[in-house]
Amino acid sequence: MPDAAPAARGVYKPRRSQASPLFQLVSDHLHRLQTVYDERFAREYGPWRPVVAQVADKFLACGVLEHGFARIRCNVCAHEYLLAFSCKCRYFCPSCHAKRLAIWTQWLDTTLLAPVPHRQVVLTIPKRLRAYCLYRRVGIKFG
Repeated sequence: MPDAAPAARGVYKPRRSQASPLFQLVSDHLHRLQTVYDERFAREYGPWRPVVAQVADKFLACGVLEHGFARIRCNVCAHEYLLAFSCKCRYFCPSCHAKRLAIWTQWLDTTLLAPVPHRQVVLTIPKRLRAYCLYRRVGIKFG
């Protein structure tokens, strides 16, 4: 049986941002949320902040060729493709956030952290004690 051809490495596959469930949710319901927010949610969560609409609009334009792109050309094989601009909105756009996290962790590994094994330790406080630690963070001594 002949070996299957190895998968091409480095082949760019554009993401389909408009097909994601988050994109559909935001595009279908953002305008309605803006219109009913003041009467239904402002009392409990505060007034509508303009930055929310700005981030949502950037997210809806992220990865869509109609909102801007760059033409990328390989100098070796002369292959070209279009790369849609991203929104660069951390914490809301999953694609942009994942990219920034990957860049940040690479920077941590190469620049900040010493080349030794690291371990992460998470300490939790029981729920009954959390109220005491909420405002008086200085002065808590363990051990």
